[in-house]
This record gives sequence, C-alpha cells and structure tokens, in this order.
Amino acid sequence: MHARLEQFAKRAYSSLETIQASYDIVRAAIQNGIPGDFVECGVAAGANAAAMALAMIEVCDEECRFYRKVHLFDSFTGIPQAGPEDPEFLAAGHKPGLTAHSRKEVERNLTEWGFPLDLFVFHEGMFEDVLPFMMGNPPAISVLRLDGDLYESTKVCIEHLYPLVSKGGWVIVDDWDLSGARKAVIDHVGHGFGPIYWSKQS
Repeated sequence: MHARLEQFAKRAYSSLETIQASYDIVRAAIQNGIPGDFVECGVAAGANAAAMALAMIEVCDEECRFYRKVHLFDSFTGIPQAGPEDPEFLAAGHKPGLTAHSRKEVERNLTEWGFPLDLFVFHEGMFEDVLPFMMGNPPAISVLRLDGDLYESTKVCIEHLYPLVSKGGWVIVDDWDLSGARKAVIDHVGHGFGPIYWSKQS
C-alpha cells in the first residue's frame, strides 16, 4: 500500500482499497501507453483525484506530464436530488447536498497534499449543464472514474464521456453497489462489466 494514499483516504468517503485501485489503474494505463487524460466525475474532497495525480507524477516522463491532465467534474454543492431509479437514496431520506465540498476546499486539499493545481482542469457545474459544452475539441480519455452516485448523474457522464475512452482505457464505477448507478451503466453500455472497473476493448 502506498503510504501517501493513506493520507488521502482520511478525507475520502471511499475505502483505502478503492483509492489504491484508482492509483494502480492510472499507473497501468500510462505504462501500457493508453492515450488520453484522466477524468473523475464526482470529486468529493479530492482523494481519488489525488491518487490519480500521484500515479501520473510518478510514472509520466516530462512530455507525458505536459500533455496529460486530471479533469475534475463536480457541482461542488453535493449530490443532487435522487430520482425514482435511486431507491437506496430515497429509502434513506437523503436530501440534496450530501457530501458537499467546495471547489476551494478541494483545491486546498490538493495543494496541501503537494500537488500543483496546473495538473488539474476543473469543470464546475451540474453534469448535465457542463458536459455537453465542456469539450469543444474532445480529448481522449485514458481512465474515466464515475462517482456520481445517482442514476441520472451517472447516465449523463457515461453518455458524454464513454465514447471518448481510448481502446484499452479503463472505466471505474465507484458506485456499482448502488442500483441507480449500476442501471445507468448497464442501460448505456448494454451489459454489466462490474463490479467497480473494466477495460474498454472496442
């Protein structure tokens, strides 16, 4: 286990093993020459983004670091209202705004962990507002990490970003255990790959 990942995990909602997986998959994607940037949808406090950036710094040469970025998509106002496809959230009575962390807080965490902010590209706003317009010149994606929790949030991310994942690139679904997120993936891709992650082969 990488010691720095334990530091990130102290501010995470996911497990240390999940953060380790984000780190390992980004390392493998770079080492295997999979083209593209690294993308996380649903940033929370920034722990998994930090794991992805750490792998990039450790493995990338100077040219790779210049061209590759970690893209962070989040409203920074917390999880929105759950819909009918999200029974776990409805049953628990969760209100909008759960797990909210401001962009300033995320930037502060990343800086405190020793990362230059120019490694990251922030896409602030609701996914459905940002994603259709954010990539006028779409980059390839080497690793796509989906952590939107809800059906609609996951659906809009996979609709817009999955086509950009390079062959051999990786998709991580943090919320595979949540029926809404899982259904969004299966509805769009056509079948389930889970749990958690798979490599795109076509």
